[in-house]
Amino acid sequence: MAARVALLAAWAVLLSACAVTREARFGQLGGDEPLLTLVVTTDRSLVERECAAVPSAWPRYGCMLSRPAVARDGARVRAVKVVRYADRLPSELTFEIDAHELCHAVAALQPIDDPCHVGNEGLLRSITGR
Repeated sequence: MAARVALLAAWAVLLSACAVTREARFGQLGGDEPLLTLVVTTDRSLVERECAAVPSAWPRYGCMLSRPAVARDGARVRAVKVVRYADRLPSELTFEIDAHELCHAVAALQPIDDPCHVGNEGLLRSITGR
């Protein structure tokens, strides 16, 4: 019995140490490129790798990266990628809402038609299964 408890405890430690990541892409631009990519992860090494281009003298817990892109109508825009560490991931629904609303914020700061409902009709996939 004690051996089973020890084995179960070992498995629990191993499983709890597994890093998990959620990634969402919203706002279809030209060439099927997203206006916004949001990455939330419990994997600090992933944050370090994804954020390596952002100078920092301290451990990285997140970053924002942007690059030039072209909107569907040919307008020049900045596509944004936000990467952040989380001690535990938000639910799928909460994560999807965060990414969707962040997409609207990125779009609102640029002179473009908001593309955040392109491909999803404004529906939450975590609820509708689409």
